[in-house]
Amino acid sequence: MIKPIQLGDAFTPEAQRRWNKIPEWARKKILDNVFCSKCLGSVTIILEKAEMNGKDLILRGKCQHCGKDICRVVEPENE
Repeated sequence: MIKPIQLGDAFTPEAQRRWNKIPEWARKKILDNVFCSKCLGSVTIILEKAEMNGKDLILRGKCQHCGKDICRVVEPENE
């Protein structure tokens, strides 16, 4: 049996601080709207890893529908 990854387990400390600044309603919208090139549309990401790349928050995981590796970049709002 595969153990689901808890959101906190996936985040680096810096990424967790950034994620916590995003309103809860926006977090859900971000996780539920990631493009999958296999499904050719927006899907929900099964989050595996979250890290910072400069000022961008990078969310990596799998497509909930087909299992393809997908990624979402969350850019800083006030830059």
